[in-house]
Amino acid sequence: MIRFRPDWRGLSVPILPASLLVLVLGVSPSLAQNKGQTLSEDVASKDADYAVQGEYVGKRTSGDDEGKVGLQLVAQGRGKFIGAAYPGGLPGAGWTGKEKIPVTGTRKGDIVELIGGKDGAKGSGTWKDGRILYKDEDGNSGTFKRVVRISPTMGAKAPKGAVVLFDGSTAKHFKGGRLEKGLLREGVTSFRNFGDFHLHMEFKLNYAPSRRGQGRSNSGIYMQGRYEMQILDSFGLAGKHNECGGIYEIKDPDLNMCLPPLQWQSYDIDFTAARYDKAGKKTANARLTARHNGVLIHKNVDVPRSTRASPVREGVDLGPVYIQNHGNPLHFRNIWLVEKREAGFVPVFNGKTLAGWHKNPEKIGHGTGGSWTVENGVISGEQDPPGSGNGGILLTDKTYGDFELLIDMKPDWGVCSGLFVRSNNRGQCFQMMVDYHDDGNVGHIYGEGTGGFNTRTFDIFGKY
Repeated sequence: MIRFRPDWRGLSVPILPASLLVLVLGVSPSLAQNKGQTLSEDVASKDADYAVQGEYVGKRTSGDDEGKVGLQLVAQGRGKFIGAAYPGGLPGAGWTGKEKIPVTGTRKGDIVELIGGKDGAKGSGTWKDGRILYKDEDGNSGTFKRVVRISPTMGAKAPKGAVVLFDGSTAKHFKGGRLEKGLLREGVTSFRNFGDFHLHMEFKLNYAPSRRGQGRSNSGIYMQGRYEMQILDSFGLAGKHNECGGIYEIKDPDLNMCLPPLQWQSYDIDFTAARYDKAGKKTANARLTARHNGVLIHKNVDVPRSTRASPVREGVDLGPVYIQNHGNPLHFRNIWLVEKREAGFVPVFNGKTLAGWHKNPEKIGHGTGGSWTVENGVISGEQDPPGSGNGGILLTDKTYGDFELLIDMKPDWGVCSGLFVRSNNRGQCFQMMVDYHDDGNVGHIYGEGTGGFNTRTFDIFGKY
C-alpha cells in the first residue's frame, strides 16, 4: 500500500434496490443435477424434506385473520420441521416485525401436519407441487405457494476501479485459496490489506438438516481480519449476533434475512476502519453498514473491538479480507470491493501494474534498474540477474511538492534497500535506510551531499 496526500478523488458505488425478486415455483422444487453440484446438493435432491423446506407466501381466505401471510419451514431431519408464520408477508417483504408465530411440522409422505397459531391451534396442510393447502381447528384456511427469493444485488458487477478478489477464474488473490468447480471455498485470507471499503460477496450455505446451531454452515467474513459478520445457516431462526448477518458478539441483525441453504445469498458491506492518532491511540471505533440480500440489517453500527477469534488484532495497520473456516463446507463467488480514499490521499500504486512508475534510465551507483514485478498486489524488486549485485531504483513518473506518505514494506533479511524522497533519476535523494544485515541500519536518514544543514519534517505513524 502506497499513498500520497496532495488531493483525492473517490469512486462511486451503484445504489441497488432493497427488494427481493421473487420466483414462484409451481412444481416440486427438488434440485436438478448440474455442473456446480456438491455432495450436499446430491443429498438434497433425494431428500423429501428438502422439497418441503423453504419459504411460502399465501393468504388466509377464511376466519378472523384474513390477509397475506409468509411462512418459513426449516428441515430438522427425518420428517421434522420448525418454522414461523409472518403476518403481512415474509421478512423484508411485508412482515411488520411485530408478530412471529412459531410453527412445528411433521411430514408423513405428502402430508405435512403443522402445529402453531396464536393459541396453539392445531392445523394440517397437504403439500403437493410446491403448495400447502392449510386448515386449522379455528376454521382458518389458506393456500401457500413456495417461492424462491433472489437478492437484487445478486450478480452485481464490480464497478470501474474496484479490486476484484474473486471472479471464478482463479483463487490467486487469497492465501489458502481453493477452487471447486469455479467456486471459492472457505478458509482464505486476501493477500492485499485494506482500510475503508465497500464489499460485495455472494455465498451459498450447505444443506445439513440434522445439524444444529453453530454446526450449520458456520463461517464469517472478517473486515481487516478483525471484525466478523457471521455467516451461518440460520434460516427461519431468531436472528442473533451469532447467526447469519450478526456482528459477532456485538449486535443482532435488525432483521433475519437468511434464505434457505443451497440458495445463493449476498452481503453488501460498507466498512470504515478504526482511527488512531500519531501516538497509536484509538480515537474512533470501526463502523459498519450492511445489507443482507439487499435489505438493510445494520446502519452505521459502532464496532468497539475486534472479534475474540479474529486472526488479526485491532491496531493501526490495514488488514485483509478473511473468510473463516469453521469446519463446515461453503461456497463463495463474485467477491469485489471498492476502496474508499481517506480525505486528502491518492494512490501512487494501483495494486496491479507498474503504471506510473519507471526504472532509473541510466547506469548509476545503484545499478541499471534491477528487476521489478507486481504479484498479489505487491511490488517486488530484486537484482538483475539475481545475485549479480546489479540493483536499481524504481521512481514515480510524477514529481511532488510537500506530501505525507504512507507505505507498507516487507524486506527480506540480507537486503539493503531504502525509500528515496526528493529523488532524481540518478538516485540523488534523501533516503530512509532499509538495511537488514547484522551491522545494517533500518529507519535512519541517509542524505547524499554535504555543505550545509538540511531541514526535513517526517510524519511517522504506527507501532514499533
